Amino acid sequence: MEETTKVYYTYDEIHELVRNMAEQIIDAGCAVDFVVSIATGGWIPARILRTFLPYSSDLPMPLFSVGIVNYDSRDRLLSETLIVQELPAGLEVTGKRVLLVDEVSDSGGTFVKAVEYLRAMQPAKLYTALLHLKEQSVFKPDFVGEYAGNNWIVYPWDQKERPASR
Repeated sequence: MEETTKVYYTYDEIHELVRNMAEQIIDAGCAVDFVVSIATGGWIPARILRTFLPYSSDLPMPLFSVGIVNYDSRDRLLSETLIVQELPAGLEVTGKRVLLVDEVSDSGGTFVKAVEYLRAMQPAKLYTALLHLKEQSVFKPDFVGEYAGNNWIVYPWDQKERPASR
């Protein structure tokens, strides 16, 4: 197994990864009724992704989030993946085409929990998209921005200080 390296990303790099994912989704012919981000890491990529996806309404494509945690506040893996924020009550998922988005899949536990949660609501289609997929993840999404090996990904929204340019 390769050594873990911290890799810092800029907003511009994330924007380009998301644009590439959107092209994958469009090229695959996946029509989407709304986007669900896994909070909190999936918020920003989901919002950017929504910008690039076609949507046949005068209003913007709806964007929701489900809060799921797999780590505690000190980045220690929990014994159980927890849903800490559900989708809005009354949101009609049955028969809809849903795109589930997150930023990174380390173990895959968060994505597995989110997919179980959404599938129980019986969407017509459930697509999954991820900025970074780690090699040890048990979950393999439909769309991946970049394969991350065993690297520790540091996103710009998690950086307390600006790192030196790569």
